[in-house]
Amino acid sequence: MRDIKTLPQLLAYLRDELDWPIGSDDVENVTFDYSREELGLDAKHVAGIKEIKQLRPLNANQPWGIFFVNFEKKRLPVTIMRLILAALRIHKRTPAERAGRQAWEPQDLLFISAYGEEGDRALTFAHFVPTNPGSRIAELRVLGWDDDDTPLKYDYIAVTLNEKLRWRNEFARDPDKWRTEWSDAFILRHRQVITTSRELALALAAAANRIRARVRSLLKMEDGFGQMRRLLGAFQRALIHDLDDDDFADMIAQTVTYGLFSVSVRRTVPGEGTAVTREDIPHYIFTSPFLKEMMTTFLGLKTRKGKIDFDRLGIADVTDILQSPDTKMELVLRDFGNRTRGEDPVIHFYEDFLREYDPEKRVKRGVFYTPQPVVSYIVRSVHELLQTEFKLEHGLADTTTWGEMVRRNPGLKLPNISGDPDEYQPLSESEPFVQILDPAVGTATFLVEVTDVIYRHLKTKWELGGLKDMPKLPATSFTRQPMDFSEYWNQYVAFSLLPRLHGFELMMAPYAIAHMRIGLKLLETGFRLTATSARTFT
Repeated sequence: MRDIKTLPQLLAYLRDELDWPIGSDDVENVTFDYSREELGLDAKHVAGIKEIKQLRPLNANQPWGIFFVNFEKKRLPVTIMRLILAALRIHKRTPAERAGRQAWEPQDLLFISAYGEEGDRALTFAHFVPTNPGSRIAELRVLGWDDDDTPLKYDYIAVTLNEKLRWRNEFARDPDKWRTEWSDAFILRHRQVITTSRELALALAAAANRIRARVRSLLKMEDGFGQMRRLLGAFQRALIHDLDDDDFADMIAQTVTYGLFSVSVRRTVPGEGTAVTREDIPHYIFTSPFLKEMMTTFLGLKTRKGKIDFDRLGIADVTDILQSPDTKMELVLRDFGNRTRGEDPVIHFYEDFLREYDPEKRVKRGVFYTPQPVVSYIVRSVHELLQTEFKLEHGLADTTTWGEMVRRNPGLKLPNISGDPDEYQPLSESEPFVQILDPAVGTATFLVEVTDVIYRHLKTKWELGGLKDMPKLPATSFTRQPMDFSEYWNQYVAFSLLPRLHGFELMMAPYAIAHMRIGLKLLETGFRLTATSARTFT
């Protein structure tokens, strides 16, 4: 299927693989030509049409029409497809015109369209389906593939075509039966109106798969000095030495797609604006300067490491989905609320998204989320136990050091950090006693909840007693004494919160998403990175 680029190749596939009764290898012998003028199409609106051909009937009593349309455009031009449909359907033609050429109901037409640049052509089977029984309004549904699709996508298309569009001898006697079968193949609406979380997950997963395929393609084409190869090398040196091409492509696709979704959710909050742009994502990954710069490069933004062609990766497909008036984000979030009882949609969407994007990886890596009430219970229980059992007034927010704890509890000894039980090398007394570690951090659900619990605890303490009741901060953190809670919180996050948050993650994409989600949560609390606090992230 990947090698099908021309009409003769397609006809050979339909005949040899799907058993269509096409009697000749000569395209001219098995098709009729249609001109734009013949269909009454205005040249200035349909200049991108290279050719329109109708496949000759496969049997004598065929009630439906099969058309090949060759476009010059990079994407399927739906508007032009509708113009062609209008020209071919029955109610748009006079009796005289119908005497010259056949006309059809919309559901009786099957279009096979080719589009894209030379060497990067895409094929799409398209079918117009009436929105309601007897309706003259029809929506376009598609089944297609292109050079950037994954083997899984090709397998899906091949199986669908084999099951739904294979010709059988019985169809010569009952052609309506075949029409019913092939029309069932079209379940994906082109640029459909998205109102549920599943519909959005399907659309974004498809876009992410295209991005992943394009990154893989670029890596194959580049030598050791290509920009994408250099970025992969930087990740291998800085983070994971055995990171391979597939995992690198997967990380870019997932992080960019899920990142833009997360930003779009934030932008639905009143006062945040509605535009979703690639410039937004790096803004939320300030917890890792290296990752921030890499993501800036992925998104086609200029950095000292250069930039990647934004359009070449197809990231615009994601922003198109999220910014489209057909994507009703408010309804999608309401659907999340109905399913998850008001829990953070950014948490739950990743499981939905990965189920559509790569279900095998989801199972293999154990991407299954702890329900938010359970997360909240665990985190708040630990917070209370630190207060009651360890006598730490501020629980998870407490900044008491190991040295202070040893002095309070004479039986307590500083941990041995040498790794050798026979060689005692004590931990520094200045290390905070309370550390937070998630050994399977995923997209940071637990760490985000920890941040929320700490923020609410400190805000309540400040409102009750001001600075005197707050956990101590390192003396080096002060540029001046904080005059309000906002100033205190900004210093606390930089010097006493983020240095105590730790998480391990096997998958690169959740690792990057975790950084962004923590950044999103901190910005939600009012944290703003300053020149002083930024030094803690270098």
